[in-house]
Amino acid sequence: MNDKMNFFLDPKHRAVQKSSIMNYKQDQQGLYLVANKKVINWMEVHTYCHHCLSPLTFDDEFDASYCASCNEWREESCSDIDCEYCENRPKRPLDPRR
Repeated sequence: MNDKMNFFLDPKHRAVQKSSIMNYKQDQQGLYLVANKKVINWMEVHTYCHHCLSPLTFDDEFDASYCASCNEWREESCSDIDCEYCENRPKRPLDPRR
């Protein structure tokens, strides 16, 4: 690049047309995660895959959530060897069921 810097300033008559950052609706305030063209409310981030940001699915049969896009469980099996949910859980959630 060259050593020249260009600055473009908005004319004063356009400054009135811009909305203020304080002009938000009550339900729009808060923290959000913006990634992959998605806007996710911070309170709902735990319901999305931490790897691909797809919404998680809950499997009632095995009482655990998983990501269908990644085909991976997002909850570890418990340490109880007699757990009715974890003992027959397949390695991957979309694998054929027994």
